[in-house]
Amino acid sequence: MELISDLYLKKGPKATVEVDSSEHIYRARPAENGLVSKPVVPELDKNQLTLKHLWLKTTEKNADKCIFGYRTLIKTHTQEKPAHGDQQAKKWTTYELDDYKWWTFKQARQFSLNTAVVLRNHGIKPGDRVFFFAKTSAEWMITSMACFQLGIAISTGYDTMPADAIASIIEQTEPKAIFTETALMKTVNKAYGLLKNKTQPPLVLYIGKEEEAPEDLAKFKKDKPDEVTIIHIQDIYHNKNGTASSSNDDDTDDILNGKSPAPSDLALIMFTSGSTGPPKGVELTHENILAAIGGAQQLIMDWFLQDDHLYIGFLPLSHILEYVVELVMISMTVPIGYATARTLMNDSVCGPNGKGKGKGDLQCLQPTVMAGVPAVWERIKGGIEKELDKQNFVMRSVFYGAVEAKWQLLNYFGKENTITKVFDKTIFAPVQKVTGGNLIYGLCGGAPVSLETSKFLASTLCHMVQGYGLTECCGLASLTYPALGPVVSSIGPPSPSIEFKLHDVADTDYKAENGTGELWLRGPSLMKGYYNRPDLTKEAITQDGWFRTGDVAKMNDDDGTIQIVDRAKNLAKLSHGEYIALESLESKYRDCRSIKNICLVAQSDKSYIIGIVEPTDDADANNKDKILKELQTTARKAEMNRPETIKDLIVTRDVDWMKEFATSSGKIKRKEVEKAYKDDIKKVYV
Repeated sequence: MELISDLYLKKGPKATVEVDSSEHIYRARPAENGLVSKPVVPELDKNQLTLKHLWLKTTEKNADKCIFGYRTLIKTHTQEKPAHGDQQAKKWTTYELDDYKWWTFKQARQFSLNTAVVLRNHGIKPGDRVFFFAKTSAEWMITSMACFQLGIAISTGYDTMPADAIASIIEQTEPKAIFTETALMKTVNKAYGLLKNKTQPPLVLYIGKEEEAPEDLAKFKKDKPDEVTIIHIQDIYHNKNGTASSSNDDDTDDILNGKSPAPSDLALIMFTSGSTGPPKGVELTHENILAAIGGAQQLIMDWFLQDDHLYIGFLPLSHILEYVVELVMISMTVPIGYATARTLMNDSVCGPNGKGKGKGDLQCLQPTVMAGVPAVWERIKGGIEKELDKQNFVMRSVFYGAVEAKWQLLNYFGKENTITKVFDKTIFAPVQKVTGGNLIYGLCGGAPVSLETSKFLASTLCHMVQGYGLTECCGLASLTYPALGPVVSSIGPPSPSIEFKLHDVADTDYKAENGTGELWLRGPSLMKGYYNRPDLTKEAITQDGWFRTGDVAKMNDDDGTIQIVDRAKNLAKLSHGEYIALESLESKYRDCRSIKNICLVAQSDKSYIIGIVEPTDDADANNKDKILKELQTTARKAEMNRPETIKDLIVTRDVDWMKEFATSSGKIKRKEVEKAYKDDIKKVYV
């Protein structure tokens, strides 16, 4: 009987507790009597709740453990395919990479101290700022830790931002140094050209090989003012040309034993991705970030530490999701192998001397944990399905039958067991090799992933964990976890460092007393405010400390988890009085295999909605009626009602939405899509 009972998930009490029924305030069960404000590990006193203490204590205790892995770019190769018949000539780039090499905590600690010495020797002091404009890397994280050891705050920009946006952030935050990379020197050159000499950061630290952008790097070195110093980060790590005096123990001791930042000091100014308007600088203190780390640890430690883990880091560290996830991994001594979006899969990686196929980062590292925005997970699903389409009808039918069968078993038992794992060892084994073969947990954040994608990945690949959060709450407001079973359409309970409140949405049926309303947040991991924008801070945060998220949430009574229904701003009222939750519907419509992206349009004087879509590469963009019919079929399968079903369609052509309309976190900028196709919308609605 015990063997049989082990097959089933043991249900616990509801994950969420209502701590104030009159105000509709909810907390995670572990935080019922008080919100979490510090990490579980390492143990820190109240006055040590800073990233400096977290880093130094973790690196000291685990000196010989590996923490940061990286792959060296050996050479970039340009491949060409000549024109043949009707086919045009094709040119593409492949990357020859070394295997992963690793730095220990001891090495990373020393590198951070070396960097801190250089920053201090260039006159950068506590309270100053350093601007980070680079892709995700071990050096990015190490340099941020160097700043925190000196009480320096960091500000961030996405590596996809144009020069004018970078110049604007520099003007706003007035950094004394910039951390960047060779490949972005073209943008840095333009940004410095837009800045007056006095606002140009006088110290430039950079990573990357000269061959990645030799002309841009040479131009910067030639054109920069004499008072601007540029240093390669590897010269600092290895003290070339006397860049760091780390051999002098007095310098190191001064930093280790010098005045530490206070928990309430500013640590990070992180600019939002700008999906709902111009990017805003979110001020996060040391104690904000450590409370978020503690909340995450409380949620995951019971199940996460049952396995030995290896994390792959490739999302932008300038996005709060990746930054906090990596800090959690560091605090729990989980090694992080760094990757890039372009070399994640095998497609763009070549063998020695540019010949043959090489291993992408996923297959080379074989991680057990991976975080991704919906676009990443949908790309993985799409890649698998593209290979499936090459198989015959019988093989495809068997595969999709197995997906459905395992999904039903997961819901029946509530968890993976010896029965469900039979699928993993047989029919799904080739699928799991796509991500290295060892993936246990996939974290999806930034936006909700569709039901079909969740179901597909949970059955074929790994347990999917859905996170919900905003930059304003350090990226973590809630999280699903295995003890809840294979939940979909849920964001789990609140983080133990945050409490939730439901607030009535005016002129709608969303009433807090019925368990639905706008979601408000409060707690130690909530931001200090918006940088230099007291007006926006006052608008976003109530006098008693509640942050208005703008998201409409619903309490699930059966398990105590929360579901995001839509954005309050995206609730559209049609002419017959029905409210349409646009963002929620878009998530469901993305299950249609003929489209990559969709933006729904609703107007209050019309009784129906229309869609603007980016078709897949395989879809016939000229056959609008066929795509519309497939979307309407998707609507029926998702049990959408008549007002929620698309009546007409605008199909975009030769436009890459991820380049033109997406934020760095993969969210579609609704207003920009509508603006670009306003004339087409008028024609369709006539």
